[in-house]
Amino acid sequence: MKAIKVVIADDDAITRLLLGTLLRQNDFEVVGEATNGLDALELCNSLEPDVLLLDINMPQMGGFEVLKSIRSAYPDLAVIMISSDATLNNVEEACTYGINEFIVKPFNAARVIEAIARSMK
Repeated sequence: MKAIKVVIADDDAITRLLLGTLLRQNDFEVVGEATNGLDALELCNSLEPDVLLLDINMPQMGGFEVLKSIRSAYPDLAVIMISSDATLNNVEEACTYGINEFIVKPFNAARVIEAIARSMK
């Protein structure tokens, strides 16, 4: 079975490191990391991942803008939003744009793995 390819998009270096380490330990292939929304979009265009882990608040282009663009170009890409900004409005907006899962920071490692597994079904 081929490894699930993941792009991590978060402006926080520690979050990217923690997610990357967690994913690699669980046999996922981290194909790219983005520190802003524009880079996230470019990585999805060039690397064609199976999953995008996406923060809401990022420089240059926010997570919702990325999500809108991703959904129109790649409707089947699994998008899991991981954010500390988990207000009811943000969760509802993310659902409106078609996220697969919403995870609140600080995240639980098992929850991230389970969310990816559910999103890939």
